[in-house]
Amino acid sequence: MTMTPGDLILRLLFMLQTGTGVLGNTFLLLTYTSTACTGQTPRPTHLILTNLAVANVFFLLFKGIPQMILTWGLTHTLGNMGCKLVTYFHRTARGLSLCTTCHLSSFQAITISPKTWGWIKLKDAALKKVGFSCFLCWISNLLINIFVPIRVGALQHSHSATKTHNLVLCSSSKNHTTFYAVIHTILITIPDVVYIGLMAGASVYMVLLLHSHRQRVRHIHTLSTPHRFSPEAKATQTILLLATTFIFFYFINSIFIIYHPVFNESRIWLHHTTTFLAACYPTISPLVLILQDPQTPSFCSFMVRKTFPN
Repeated sequence: MTMTPGDLILRLLFMLQTGTGVLGNTFLLLTYTSTACTGQTPRPTHLILTNLAVANVFFLLFKGIPQMILTWGLTHTLGNMGCKLVTYFHRTARGLSLCTTCHLSSFQAITISPKTWGWIKLKDAALKKVGFSCFLCWISNLLINIFVPIRVGALQHSHSATKTHNLVLCSSSKNHTTFYAVIHTILITIPDVVYIGLMAGASVYMVLLLHSHRQRVRHIHTLSTPHRFSPEAKATQTILLLATTFIFFYFINSIFIIYHPVFNESRIWLHHTTTFLAACYPTISPLVLILQDPQTPSFCSFMVRKTFPN
C-alpha cells in the first residue's frame, strides 16, 4: 500500500500528540509525587492534579496508541477482547478526566470564596474530602462504563467491515433493544452534562471573584506600587485556563460527533478529526500546568542535582 504525504503527516501528527501528552503527564506525575523530596509542602490540589495526570495518560495510551495503529493500516490487531478492554478504559479515562477537572474547578472556587462562616465550613469539608472525591471519580466512571464492553467487539470480516476498515479498529454491535440503547445513552450523557455544568458555574464564579478582587486592589495600590497577583490568584487563573480549554475542546468535538450520525457521514477525515480533538486536552493540560506551576523549576533543579551531584 503506497503511503501518501497526507498519510505521513497524519501519522506524525498523532505520534507527536500522543508522545507529547504522555511525556508531559508523566513529568507532572513525577513532579507532584516527589514534592516531599524537594522539601516543599504539597498543596491540596496536588492530589487532584495527580489524578488528572493519571487519567490523561490512560486516555492517551488507550485512545492515542490505537489511533496510531489505525493510521498505519493495521485494523485487525486488537481482537474481540482487546477491543472491549481498550474501549472500556479509554471511555473510563475520558470520564475521569472530565470528573477530575470539574472537581479541580469546584475545589478552587470554594478555596477562594469569601471567608464567611458558611464558606469556611464548606472549605474545611472540601479539604478533608479531597482523596475521597478523587476515589468517587474513579468508582463512578468505572461503573458508568461497565456496559461499554457489551456492545463493542472486533471488526468482522464482512462487507460492512470492508467498507469501514479504514475508519475504526472496533465496531459497535447493533443487536440490542431500543431500551438498552436509551439507558446506555442516559448513563453516558447525564454525567457529562452535570460535570460540564458544575465546571462552567465554578469558572464563572471564579471569574467574578477575580474581577471583584482586581477592582478592590485598584483602590488600594497606587501606580508607584504595582500589585502582583497572589499565588492563590495565579493558581485560580491556571485552573480557569484548564476548565476553559476542556469545555472548548469538548463542545468542538461534540459538534463533529453529532455531525456524523445526523448527516450520515462516514468519512475518514471526520473520524481522525474527532479523535484528534478528543486527545487535545490530555495533551495540552500538562503543558499549561508545567508552564504555570512555580514548583516545576524546583523539581527540575532537584533532578539535576540528583543526576549530576557535585
